[in-house]
Amino acid sequence: MVCPVFGQASESIYHDSDPILFEVIENGVISNKRVSLEVKAGGKNGTQWAQCLITVFHINNGKKSIELNMFYALTDNATIRDLSVSAEAISFEMIPFPLAPDRPLRFVASRQGEKSHLYQASATGLWRELINEKEMLKIEWRQVPSFTLPFSIIGK
Repeated sequence: MVCPVFGQASESIYHDSDPILFEVIENGVISNKRVSLEVKAGGKNGTQWAQCLITVFHINNGKKSIELNMFYALTDNATIRDLSVSAEAISFEMIPFPLAPDRPLRFVASRQGEKSHLYQASATGLWRELINEKEMLKIEWRQVPSFTLPFSIIGK
């Protein structure tokens, strides 16, 4: 008698966050940048993928305005790599700024409740300084529940 052997189907995993807000800390000091990040990620049958929409709010005190820059990071174009997706968490290294491929950030997020769109997250990086390349710059995106922008004008 021959019994057919079936491979076990893996369960589909899907993450879709609400915007996650961060203060940007540079060498222990809060910078003039804030970040909103939305992440989608998933996995099924051993294939994993992720994508992020990153909006950087740059507070320009000289012009009394807020400058916005938006970026995408994706597994499809290798700006997200070393991806790990489970039902509870996501982690990866991302290149959030296309003109700075030598400045990756390590992103880690854990879901706050089953099937929730809320996450506890952080991102960190260690980069060479632009002017003095012997110096290192520690970057941390520290999650905050909200942030207040000091100016109502958005522009360059």
